[in-house]
Amino acid sequence: MRFADDNAARGGFTLVEILITIAILGILVVLAVGNFGGMNEKYKVEAETKQLYADLMDARGRAMQRNRMFFVQINGNDYQTYEDTFPVPDGDRALQNTDTLAVNTRVSHVIATGDIVVPLSFNFNRNGIASVSGFIRLSSTARPDYDCITITATRIKMGQYNATGNTCAER
Repeated sequence: MRFADDNAARGGFTLVEILITIAILGILVVLAVGNFGGMNEKYKVEAETKQLYADLMDARGRAMQRNRMFFVQINGNDYQTYEDTFPVPDGDRALQNTDTLAVNTRVSHVIATGDIVVPLSFNFNRNGIASVSGFIRLSSTARPDYDCITITATRIKMGQYNATGNTCAER
């Protein structure tokens, strides 16, 4: 009897208990890594949308501040803004190869059409009024809070794309 009591008094873990614990931890790690990947994609789309929004607002603000046109060109994975500087001093209100490049940004998500056709060229006049109305979005399977931008003559707003209604809902 004394031998049986010694085994019970030792404590410790059996091999089965350790294997079960490792299996549970493994499952939790797999779930955490999967969720992190989805969250990372959402943040990336949001960051690119916010950067595009900031660049459009900057072009609009500069157009008013400098009293000259700014041009925006949006292609599949990149966009550029140009300041109308040619001919000197105030430009000619037309995009020329010699106009000053203000922003040239490449994004990892395709800038897709909402109700505006991409590739897209438009401008902000000296009063900051856009020459186009509609919305553009960054194409992604993630559902970020911000993934589209509505552009009207006098406003630029970020929102979340609604595929059902093909709209950019303000957030």
